[in-house]
Amino acid sequence: MASSLPIEALDHVALTVSDPQRSMRWYETMLGFKPAAMEGLQQGPPFLLRVAEGNYLNLFPADSAELKPVPDHSTVAMRHVAFRITYACLDDVQKKLESQGLAITAFDYGPRCRALFLSDPDGHQIELIGYAEGVFTA
Repeated sequence: MASSLPIEALDHVALTVSDPQRSMRWYETMLGFKPAAMEGLQQGPPFLLRVAEGNYLNLFPADSAELKPVPDHSTVAMRHVAFRITYACLDDVQKKLESQGLAITAFDYGPRCRALFLSDPDGHQIELIGYAEGVFTA
């Protein structure tokens, strides 16, 4: 039987992007992320964004000039990146993003869990998810 590791939290997600500066601007403008810095590490690459306290998004340029598309749901790969937002704010967030020209797909996982799906400039699928209080049963 394996013992538990002292994992505290999910720290960051790293994405390969075609233009890190464009992606930085998009995540700052559309989702409100803030540029982050780490002692001893120059910005770029990786390009660091603070999602929330203790959570980061790291953006890396592609390793070669020949870019491959973001995998679809038939490829074994990361399916999407999900960021939690307050459940009560979901309608306002959807209206705000749609007013900025983003295509949003809303999905209800159940009566008290809702998600908004959108794509970043490179086609990475982003999920904004909200849970009502007490929705988890285990």
